Amino acid sequence: MTLSFKTIREALALPKSRFFGVVYENGRYAANDEASFFGRKLPDPELTFDISNNKTLVNVNMNGSVKYVTVYNGQYASDNIPGVWMCKDFRKTGPYAFGLKLGEQRIDLGQDDHPYTTSLLDNLFPMTEFQFGDVQATLLVYAPVSADGAVRLRGTVYGLHLENRSGQEIHGKVRLPRPDTEADRLFSGPDVCIYPVEREDWYAASGAVSFRLAPGQDAWIPVVICPPGDETPRLVNEKGTLYWLNETWAYYRSLLGRLEMKNDPFAAEFYERAMLQSLGSIAMDRQGAVVGSNWGTYPTTEFTWNKDMYYSLLPFHTAEPELFKQGMLWFLEHGVRPAGNRYPGGISHSLSNSLSSVVMAGLYYRSTGDKRFFLERPDIDLSIRKLLEETLRTRRPDRPWIFPSDWLSDAYSLGDYHTGSNVVAWAAIHHYARIVREVFGDTETAERYRTIAASIKEDLQRHNIVEGPFGLQYTEGTSAGGDSLKDDASKYKGTYDDFGMQFIGRLTKDGAVDLLHHDGEESDTILMPLYGYTAYDDPAYRHYMQFSLSPANPTYNPESRGIQWGDHAACTFPGYMSGMGMLTDFASMSGTDGYLTEIRKLTDADGSLWWWPYLNAARYGDVVRHHNCGKCGWASGVFAGLFAARILGIAYDAPARRLSFRPLRAAGSFAWEDVRLGSGVFNLSFRQEGNVAEAVAANFGAKAVTVLVELPCEQAASARTFVNGKSPGGRVDNGYYNGCTTVIFQETLLPGECKSFIVTFYSPSE
Repeated sequence: MTLSFKTIREALALPKSRFFGVVYENGRYAANDEASFFGRKLPDPELTFDISNNKTLVNVNMNGSVKYVTVYNGQYASDNIPGVWMCKDFRKTGPYAFGLKLGEQRIDLGQDDHPYTTSLLDNLFPMTEFQFGDVQATLLVYAPVSADGAVRLRGTVYGLHLENRSGQEIHGKVRLPRPDTEADRLFSGPDVCIYPVEREDWYAASGAVSFRLAPGQDAWIPVVICPPGDETPRLVNEKGTLYWLNETWAYYRSLLGRLEMKNDPFAAEFYERAMLQSLGSIAMDRQGAVVGSNWGTYPTTEFTWNKDMYYSLLPFHTAEPELFKQGMLWFLEHGVRPAGNRYPGGISHSLSNSLSSVVMAGLYYRSTGDKRFFLERPDIDLSIRKLLEETLRTRRPDRPWIFPSDWLSDAYSLGDYHTGSNVVAWAAIHHYARIVREVFGDTETAERYRTIAASIKEDLQRHNIVEGPFGLQYTEGTSAGGDSLKDDASKYKGTYDDFGMQFIGRLTKDGAVDLLHHDGEESDTILMPLYGYTAYDDPAYRHYMQFSLSPANPTYNPESRGIQWGDHAACTFPGYMSGMGMLTDFASMSGTDGYLTEIRKLTDADGSLWWWPYLNAARYGDVVRHHNCGKCGWASGVFAGLFAARILGIAYDAPARRLSFRPLRAAGSFAWEDVRLGSGVFNLSFRQEGNVAEAVAANFGAKAVTVLVELPCEQAASARTFVNGKSPGGRVDNGYYNGCTTVIFQETLLPGECKSFIVTFYSPSE
């Protein structure tokens, strides 16, 4: 997506987020989205609007001042709680604010002394607007990154734009942010510095810039905030802040495309915010190597939770494959916990963490078809095969083809046969079998892995699907003992393992753990269809998702309408993602009691989700920010991954060059331009009006693709079909998906080609 603003003023004129932002006026605060429970909890210093290029993370206060700037340096190993064995090294400083003098009026833009509006420019960049008489003052923050993502600067641009809207000249001074924000810096800093850029004459010893503006004239006064001695000020000066704004804008839009949802504009905006929340969770060092992640974009944490990092990376297997590939390499090195004083480590410490790299390798290949990467790095293949063989050796010969796991992240992998952990094992072996066959031509090993994956799935379905309140469903795990849905609680107690007991107290009775439940921080069963394990409309999958958010689930909390997180909180946000598996129509998604509506109520004014939005015993709607855990990149990543694949119905298999487009009726009419799907780029749209359903697909890739378009149709048997207004030249079949009869087109889409697929149907009375 090409963007080229000629002036900062032109860029600032673009629309802002419709649903995300706050307004401060007459001493009162209001959020843009009245549906948000968090919008009723203002002001709050924990609310920040964040932006990141992965080397630098910026948290912006409601009034546009910078709360924190974080710059990452590296990583190191630790022997910590069950889900943490890697840590990050970083520097975090702040706050930073501009000051303004207009005539004799002095204004501190770091204080809530004047009305302001803070939102997100183009739903991307934190932006705060003030009106001082006839002077418009706007603060803008961005962390520069090149359009292709190859160059990420280790700093941020923070600027004040002034526009004279009066009929006479105005003059004044801008006080630049102070470099030292702590009282005593004699021996300790600063960790970052303030560098004025673009005009040498701007900076004086006083740290102020004088200006004179004729009527209609404007001025842009930027600074770079970065570590001392860094090359960022020079690189920004060489090409200018406008150049880097255009580049950064183009980068974000290359990840997001341009999505418009006529019937559900909130969903479109929220998807973009979820993507950027996930992206901003990931940390890179000076050289651009991935060095871990945070819970989300706020706060910055020393610890890296591997599971959080994996889910934050998940949607980028299609949207930013290069970043996803780097994340895969990180997990290949750090996915298996090493032995330490607390835990023996190894594959079975956390099976899903141990095999994350293999699943990621499979998703990367499926999205890109990049054989060269694997062929040029034979060490990767050797490492993955070694990892898989070590996994296979953990299985007891007298047990089914299901593997042991002690932990998920910080909660137990309950049961002898834990469902989610073994779904990951299936995904790892299944997807890598394809790479072994198609990339390396090793048909013997590929067939062996394929057979093992089939055995894992067969045994999971035999042992871990049970009769539930809504029909056959999966369960959290099963036991090899006499009662498959009860597990011996005593085996989970130990020197350090008591950590996990805090999460299963409500599930333990008479020394047994109830395995017919759903752990709110077990997301791999939610992702079964995305992995290719099962279909989105598979009854056992749908019933498990339905069970998870119902009173039949012993971990469900009816007051929070989510899944209780042990002793810590009345819900944990990943649990709400189970609702994504139950969508059928608009009412179930965005209606009054829809699952996305529930998520919307718990979405903050910046578009972020909080890990634990409810305290224990809190009433419905009485939410809190930053209750021990911060923002939740895990939930945002799961949502973003499922949103494109589940709601919009879009999937691309690059090696097979096959695009699948199966939009849900729940999405209503939408158009997505420049959607990046791994190595493919497409325009995709869908509309359903009366008795007409239409999908349009355009291929901007370099190769022809086979496109499978499946459209909902109430009278599929008697429907009329058209491709570009004519009778279809390809195959047309009738199908059934998500509770609705469908019509399925199969056509070839050449490079640069666009095709319209239309189904019309008439009731018998017509």
